Amino acid sequence: MATTAAGTPYVESSDLVANYPGVSLALANHIDTLGKVLQVVRATDSTDRSTTATSMVDVTGMSVTITPSRNTSAILLISTFRSLVSTNDNYIVFQLTDASNVAISGAQSGAFGSSAAGATLINTLTIIGYATPATISATTYKLRFRSNYGAVVTIQNNSNTGQVFAIEVAA
Repeated sequence: MATTAAGTPYVESSDLVANYPGVSLALANHIDTLGKVLQVVRATDSTDRSTTATSMVDVTGMSVTITPSRNTSAILLISTFRSLVSTNDNYIVFQLTDASNVAISGAQSGAFGSSAAGATLINTLTIIGYATPATISATTYKLRFRSNYGAVVTIQNNSNTGQVFAIEVAA
């Protein structure tokens, strides 16, 4: 197999692609790039964030902007953080969204409070999502949260630095 000056392999007509029926030289030259990580962008936040809102609000500091290098790329999203619920029977809901607050499919989680009086529940959570923005323009993804019953809920980024990753994968 031949390589470019940069060392990238490519298929020439003299290479044996005849053993792979239906494989064109153009397709063969792209097989090695599918599924590869093209870039990783990370945002961190080390400030505690609280809300009593019962509808989703942004978690300040927990957003990441990525500019895909291909309009066919997929974006793997990962967010990890620590939550605190200290009110009986309350719970906190989290979701990853795009900049327009459209939820990323499957990228939602919740943490429940205890039913025991005075109990506090602390969870370390990871949310994973997958997006296909179909653009090479800058795209922002963010973490949002809410309290179920209007009691205070907290993301404890001061205790455990919160992170959001956007990983571009060639598709």
